[in-house]
Amino acid sequence: MFQFELPEIGEGVIEGEVVRWLVAEGDLIAEDQPVCEIMTDKATVEISTPKSGKVVKLHHAEGDVVAVHTPLVDIATTASAAVGGSTTATASPARPAPAAPTNGVSAAPKPPLQAPAPAAAPRPPPAAVAPVAPAARAAGAKALATPAVRRHARELGVDLQQVPGSGKAGRVTRADLDAYGTAPAAPAAKAAPAVPQSQAVPSGAEERIKIIGLRRKIAEQMLRSKQTAPHFTYVDEIDVTELVAMRTKLKAQAAARGVKLTYLPFVMKACAVVFRQFPNVNAVVEPDPFTLVVKGDVNIGVATDTPQGLFVPVVKNVEQKSVLQIAAEMADLVHRTREGKVRMDELQGGTFTVTSVGNIGGVFATPILNVPEVAILGVNRIVKRPMVVDGEIAIRDMMYLSPSFDHRIIDGAVGARFVAALKLVLENPASLILDLA
Repeated sequence: MFQFELPEIGEGVIEGEVVRWLVAEGDLIAEDQPVCEIMTDKATVEISTPKSGKVVKLHHAEGDVVAVHTPLVDIATTASAAVGGSTTATASPARPAPAAPTNGVSAAPKPPLQAPAPAAAPRPPPAAVAPVAPAARAAGAKALATPAVRRHARELGVDLQQVPGSGKAGRVTRADLDAYGTAPAAPAAKAAPAVPQSQAVPSGAEERIKIIGLRRKIAEQMLRSKQTAPHFTYVDEIDVTELVAMRTKLKAQAAARGVKLTYLPFVMKACAVVFRQFPNVNAVVEPDPFTLVVKGDVNIGVATDTPQGLFVPVVKNVEQKSVLQIAAEMADLVHRTREGKVRMDELQGGTFTVTSVGNIGGVFATPILNVPEVAILGVNRIVKRPMVVDGEIAIRDMMYLSPSFDHRIIDGAVGARFVAALKLVLENPASLILDLA
């Protein structure tokens, strides 16, 4: 019997949460096969077994926090597994793990670690040990592949279970994937049952859902933010008719350069302009000793909803860039974040956050701070509304801004003046094109 302990999975990491088991008790597993996903404060990683055999016991349930060097899985090893087996597990980066969320709608996670597969050549197995054939895998065993190969398979839309592996113990390589993609199509296999969608809970019943993984991290950060920084939200309505007209005129020019021009880059540039009058809003708080760190660089995080969770990629040095440059960089960051390809440094170093739910609807939101930042700006939908302009009723494009501030640092009057200055710039957007501020 081999008792597999949780290995060290990063510098300074002493524990991790079991997000998902990839095997069950009674399963036959091969050497280097991933057995579970572990989430830490730095990343979510797949933990691979150093030995083959039969899973006898899983020591923890999904959602449990496991300390490094404590039992993870008991494996009844096979005779062949005793030859050439490593004594340490391979922790391979998988999906991004969360960090600080920005509000009740969006959050800031850590990115996936882009690490290459181990370079050391595997030792050849003894002649008596045959590699695992694809046919044996089809009986229920999971295809062996590195996280990079699995990601490549998802990009190609290829089912790894159908790809013959030429690597050690039947491992699927990138070359196997590429060859499979160009080979004649095999007869269609029977489709696996689809994952059932959530159903409404019938009257008189209840459903209990364990809060684990990313949602637990978001909950912890929300609690930390609310307990640490007393919030206040200030709401103002702005007339963005001129901004709408300017964006309409510039959309085609931006598209000709391969850039999708939305309203957020204008708002971000306007914030950078106004920070020159209100530098304390572009700042973070260090708790020990209690210190306000006012930033010269304007690094604005953009709350991004993705299939993997809620992330906040950061556009760096907004104060040095044009609206078009901000738009191009933001679009690239958001796209790669949703694809799980954003780098860790691109999710760090924020000094201010913007969050927009205008495409969903509603009137305005009251966002929660992304501590240690002292402010976050809620950008809401633009609607046409009759307004009184110069004594006459006119149809105007109107939008609410709803920033939240850390009341330990920002007084109510300062927050109101900041929004008034931001309103002035956005209602007269020509200054952003000229970059006068």
